[in-house]
Amino acid sequence: MYLYNISIIVDDENHQQLINWVKKDWLSKIQGEVKFLKMLNTPHEGSTYCVQIIADNEQAIYSFQKEYVSVLQEHIALYYLEKAFIFDSTMEYISNIDEST
Repeated sequence: MYLYNISIIVDDENHQQLINWVKKDWLSKIQGEVKFLKMLNTPHEGSTYCVQIIADNEQAIYSFQKEYVSVLQEHIALYYLEKAFIFDSTMEYISNIDEST
């Protein structure tokens, strides 16, 4: 299993407008369970938000990127150039704490 995380960093002046679009127009179109979080105590200027999904395999992440993340990237490039950016990361679950390794 994999955890796929997209971090959205946006300046304070534009964050409410972008996050409203993310919640109403982007996240609402994503099928499956998605977590939306606000990062606290971030070292970055502005506000940082995270979108997370759990995927069974790397192909599912690739499909998610192609179908959904590209839309987010295009929206930011069109309306928030140099005011917001995203970066992503993929993590693999290797064990549970309650499992002996």
